[in-house]
Amino acid sequence: MFDLQTYSLFLATAAVLVVTPGPDTVLILSRTIASGTVAGLMTLVGTQVGNVVHAVLAGVGVSTVVLLFPVAFTALKWVGILYLLYLAVMAWKATPTLELDHSMAGGRGHAGRYFMQGLFNNLANPKMIAFFLALFPQFVHPEAGSVALQSLGLGVTLGVMAVLWIGLIVFAVGRFRTVVQSNTTFLTLANKLAALTFFGLALRLVFEERC
Repeated sequence: MFDLQTYSLFLATAAVLVVTPGPDTVLILSRTIASGTVAGLMTLVGTQVGNVVHAVLAGVGVSTVVLLFPVAFTALKWVGILYLLYLAVMAWKATPTLELDHSMAGGRGHAGRYFMQGLFNNLANPKMIAFFLALFPQFVHPEAGSVALQSLGLGVTLGVMAVLWIGLIVFAVGRFRTVVQSNTTFLTLANKLAALTFFGLALRLVFEERC
């Protein structure tokens, strides 16, 4: 379903996205500090289920629009380029801090509640919709088979990578909270790497032609 080059590029891109702190990471770690490891893990799973939903909707939606309105390919292409450049600038200028929400401290609830909080927080974020619309058209190709299955595969891949990486942080943050928050070197490098990746994707999209 995926050619090796496309999937390898997606894995490299996903790896950078996963290690770059974002709104979901802030929510997950805040919830972990407030209510414990289980709460953090359930919030994490909820956010990643939301990412899979975004991935499928973006992949199928973009493919349908492009097939019905060929001129839409060019429009979506340049919207994606501009948005990726915007993400690159924001990542480059981002301050090296997680800015955890300490107002959650002392919260209690059931695992399902934390899952739903992560899910709805992700699905209701308009920036996530724009992000997937900009990112996924570069990796989903109708001629390679079912667009829905491709999108699902990419979304699940991203979700699994996020669960593995952020899950490790969730387990560690209780004991090493000060280190996680104060490690500005790691956060700075992560943001700079993300900026370069977004810029590279935008440049690649400039030269991409419709198949």
